[in-house]
Amino acid sequence: MCRTLGGARPRAVLVRAAAGLLATLVLALGWAPPAAAHTRLESTAPAAGSTASAPVAEVTLRFTLPVSPLGDGVVVDGPDGTVAATVAPAQDGLALVATPSAPLRAGRYTVTWTAAAQDGHPLEGTFGFDVAGGAAGGEAPGGASASPEASGEPGGAGAGDDASGGNHDTGHGTGHDMGHDMGHDPAAMDSPATRAASAAVRLGAAAALWGALVAGGALVFVGLVLRGRDEADPPAVLRLVRWSGVLLLGGLVVRVLAGSVLLAHGDLASGVSASAIGDSLTGTARWDVGLQAAGAVAITVGARHTAAGSWLAAAGAALAGAGQVLGGHSNTVEPRWLVVTADVAHLAAAATWVGGLVALGVLLRARRRDGRDPDAALTVARFSVVAAAAVTVVGVAGVLLAVGILDRPAQLWESDWGRFLLAKAGLVAVVAAIGAHNHLRVVPRLTARRRAVVRHAGRSRTAGVALRRSTGRETTLMAGVVLLTAWLVAASVEP
Repeated sequence: MCRTLGGARPRAVLVRAAAGLLATLVLALGWAPPAAAHTRLESTAPAAGSTASAPVAEVTLRFTLPVSPLGDGVVVDGPDGTVAATVAPAQDGLALVATPSAPLRAGRYTVTWTAAAQDGHPLEGTFGFDVAGGAAGGEAPGGASASPEASGEPGGAGAGDDASGGNHDTGHGTGHDMGHDMGHDPAAMDSPATRAASAAVRLGAAAALWGALVAGGALVFVGLVLRGRDEADPPAVLRLVRWSGVLLLGGLVVRVLAGSVLLAHGDLASGVSASAIGDSLTGTARWDVGLQAAGAVAITVGARHTAAGSWLAAAGAALAGAGQVLGGHSNTVEPRWLVVTADVAHLAAAATWVGGLVALGVLLRARRRDGRDPDAALTVARFSVVAAAAVTVVGVAGVLLAVGILDRPAQLWESDWGRFLLAKAGLVAVVAAIGAHNHLRVVPRLTARRRAVVRHAGRSRTAGVALRRSTGRETTLMAGVVLLTAWLVAASVEP
């Protein structure tokens, strides 16, 4: 009978993990308080689609949580072009007020706004209104009154983390030079250039997240899994850690540069200027990116040949993780202690799982080259125990985060965020199923070789090949999960 290192049967471990996850789901749905607090445009004055009966002396946008203006903050376009106006935050950041140099008189006006949430996520939107004597009808220009942003209803824009975003979230942790001319052509906000920049932001964020997860998880793998006869293996895994730090840093560079270009509406020359990049980080984003960058450097230079000698890399992984958590929903969702705890646990467990899986794949290939396949059984068995615990924590923490972020269950299938989350959960379930099969079927076959039973030699050799192949498939699927996470961060929680 195959048992884990702790003495429990593998099937029993999996059953207990599933039961624990189900119990947590029931408790969370039944007892969790209404915790979501998403940054979105709440109302405008004048109201979107309305007609003012007198000249308008100021335009006010009110948000559900404090924001900071990005770029020009609020731009008002009227019958004669862009209106000269002074923009300033009010009500402790809950409102942005645009005061024209002269009251707005008869005509139709379009307001374009760009702001950053407390967690640094940029938000933007457009709405319109008329002043009596202008174009007839109350419909906002371009049909804006039909959109959440135009109507001033909650859900117009949101902030995203491991897990959310807004309809007009322009990229995680990016901002724009406060004095830089962004251009005010509404078509430029959805041009091929801006779509390309938006995709680059997501890919940069995904690369940074993958680097952080692999670096942290590989270090855990070296510390918890490689013991005894594995003394020759840590250098190969720690080289993986070093290159993961390089990937993390490169992903951050791409994310910040692409985000700056995105907020310049695809204008490459303006977006990559020194002033635009220097002022592109706002809110907690400067800490988010700063901590991750410092962590990437520490990981790259601190990964040595032994686990004990790689203490600086371990500190760097902790810094990078803190930056990831700081850039997420922990800044805007209550109860904050629960969200922060769940976010930290989710990230740490995901790193242990993903990084350990990649490290195992690297190790299996290295051992195959060295002709040491018979030594794989105990290593894989150890990792199976660690991975089972990590999967359980990922599931429990993920459920708690989803319950905290969502206002109602229907958002799971009605919103972009919910659909991305379901797709991500589906991929994670597939990876977990492959891992369970390896744990219950493949590892026992590998163990047969360690017992030196000749009649099992062919079976265990086949199992070793199957394990290497399945590890590759799991890694590919996990890369897909990380890509989905990058798009999940930018998706809207509102339908």
